[in-house]
Amino acid sequence: MGKTIRKMAVVGAGTMGAAIAACGARAGLDVILMVRGKGTVSGRDRAAKAVEDILKKGEMKGSAEARIRAALRPADMQEEATLLEDCDLVIEAVAEDLKVKQSTMAFIFENAGESCIVGTNTSNISIADIAEKLPQKFQRRFLGIHFFNPVRYMDLVELIPHPETDPDVIERVKALINDRFGKSPILCKDSPGFIANRIGSMALTSAMNAAVDEKYGFAKADALTGDLIYRPKQGAFKLLDLVGLDISVHTVDYMADAPIPDYEKPFRNKPAVLYDITARGYLGNKTGSGFYKKEKSPKGTERFVWDWQNQEYIPLQRENMGEFGAIKDKRERLRAVLFGDFPETPFVRRVVLEPMWLSMMAAGDISFDWRDIDAALKGGYNWVKGPFELCDLLGAEEILALMEKQGLMPPAWAKEKVAKDGAFYAGESKPVPKYLQLEVFREKTVAENSDAVLTDMGDGVALFSLRTKANTYTIPAAQLMLQAAEEVEQSNAFRAMVICNPGPNLGAGANLYEVAGAIETGQLKMLEKGVEIFQKANLRLKYLKKPVVCAARGQALGGSAELMLHCGSVVAHQELYAGLVEMGVGLVPSGGGCAELLFRATEGLQYGQMARIIAAIDELVLPIAQAKYSMSAEEAMKNGYLRRGDFIIAKADALLEQAKATAIRLAEAGWLPPVKGTVTAAGESGFTHLMATVNVMLQGRMMTAYDAVIVEKLARIFSGGDALAGEPVTEEDILFLERKAFMELCENEKTLERIKGMVATGKPVRN
Repeated sequence: MGKTIRKMAVVGAGTMGAAIAACGARAGLDVILMVRGKGTVSGRDRAAKAVEDILKKGEMKGSAEARIRAALRPADMQEEATLLEDCDLVIEAVAEDLKVKQSTMAFIFENAGESCIVGTNTSNISIADIAEKLPQKFQRRFLGIHFFNPVRYMDLVELIPHPETDPDVIERVKALINDRFGKSPILCKDSPGFIANRIGSMALTSAMNAAVDEKYGFAKADALTGDLIYRPKQGAFKLLDLVGLDISVHTVDYMADAPIPDYEKPFRNKPAVLYDITARGYLGNKTGSGFYKKEKSPKGTERFVWDWQNQEYIPLQRENMGEFGAIKDKRERLRAVLFGDFPETPFVRRVVLEPMWLSMMAAGDISFDWRDIDAALKGGYNWVKGPFELCDLLGAEEILALMEKQGLMPPAWAKEKVAKDGAFYAGESKPVPKYLQLEVFREKTVAENSDAVLTDMGDGVALFSLRTKANTYTIPAAQLMLQAAEEVEQSNAFRAMVICNPGPNLGAGANLYEVAGAIETGQLKMLEKGVEIFQKANLRLKYLKKPVVCAARGQALGGSAELMLHCGSVVAHQELYAGLVEMGVGLVPSGGGCAELLFRATEGLQYGQMARIIAAIDELVLPIAQAKYSMSAEEAMKNGYLRRGDFIIAKADALLEQAKATAIRLAEAGWLPPVKGTVTAAGESGFTHLMATVNVMLQGRMMTAYDAVIVEKLARIFSGGDALAGEPVTEEDILFLERKAFMELCENEKTLERIKGMVATGKPVRN
């Protein structure tokens, strides 16, 4: 393989170009963002503004801003073209216009070095057409590199080789996208829409056509095109609003005129509902109105949906799936409507079967491996199940028969495959996963209960995982944590422990159902005992004589953040959203989170440094008072949730493997737990300072009166309670204050209102 890609340029500073450049800088590359000047504004200034926009207002907000600013250089195409000479990779990200892309490509190849790889970020235009006027020697280091929007969050990157592309070029770009960007590269054939947009756009068009034909409102259609059919839960029309209806029009226009097979053309019409609404300037979330809109009124935020039949917005009413919606099992629910005779059956059959059928028909034209179609739809459109996976889940033989009944004749290869093996994935030799996965260790149980399990990862490493809904941290889970800690510390079979939970999040904190139930039934003593168990479990982790490594990704909120804080080391995915957000449910952190943050922030500070101590606790309390959480792992480190010795990685799939490797490395290095100590209390002066800030926020209506009650208790915790300024306080002192404040708040009816509101709606109640 050729040399490692270390320096990258992006030509074009629109939303996509700026985001790709920012992601490259975040990945540790030196990056140039280059654009032409416009009028009196230089290209350098235009690129610089694009960077500021992406950092301050766009999808990269809260990310590694310092790293991006240091590594990303704005540049002018006319004046600084020579900057491309030593780049290892240049990505063109200009407008989706063939002539513009061809002229930009000629500029790049004229100025880039002879070994530079050149990619085009196009969502639809043929790679062969873009490279048509390039000499063959240039075509050998050219390919499509299609990022999905928003770049920061979308996992899929489609790589589309030109027939002349050097295989080594493909491998180098694949390695970069996987290892440094932390995304999933998939090879696609050079066909209209490639893989994800080819099938995904048809699925959205299918939903629009079916809604009109069945005379469904968009809210009803969304109830049937989300979680029910294993796609993003918001449904097709909310998703269209999110993407932008003007972008959908562009895609529909392109695919309707693209050189596609005859069998596909009937599904590539231009839905009138889409063009009617965009003609009015309703382009979705970006304009505040699309298929849906929100309006502020004296009653609060009111929501409306577009009534396409009467051409007006009407109040949004909650829609349900239908009678079959009462079926609890998800698979059986979908099977019931597909194979049944409900009013919704014709609509659901179309939106499920049409994209599935196209995936089978077009597989050989768009992919090198039909399994990549599943991966592309999951990575690029956030489908929960790809079309072939869903077909197998529902019963492949029955689904193919239902397709034929609907007039959708499956291709011969699909019928032969299912007739032989009974399913698409049956008989397939699945590739060995590149990284460790939790499922591998399910059969190696050491201890378990209803809410958690301890398994053996091998190599002397134990693995603790939650098995609760949304990875909530419960009393039974904390009890097993105590048991697991004892097992690991005492057993000669283990030298370290890893904590890693299933799914995309470390966890959303404590189980609020448990808390609300205990409060409503008057079981406050039991609740207090539970808080003590949480505190003991977390402290046991912190002072374990063997290393404990937490694999953290996604949400690490409330009690889950406290669990992470007490681990000896953390391996965090760069998309980590960590924070003590108990304020939103009328509580204070009580699992040792306040104590741990306080000890980290004021370590080594003495009485003569009281100004620094007060400033440190000020920076800790205000985010907790506002229920804020980090917007990235880098920000979590800045806020004290990660330490300088913790690790941030780009590839989420590699999290468990890296956590295990870290645990082994720490054990082999002779791990020593921290030593118990004290911190210097801020005392009454610290408390007074914090409350002065609270009063300002209260007068400015930045918090409610009950918010102020909660923050007063936080101020007491962080200032050391009744301790005098300069007096040493222990960890146990702060834990007692946490527990006391938590229980006092549980006796207030406003806290119960907040908890019940969060449980019911998922949103904080500001009472």
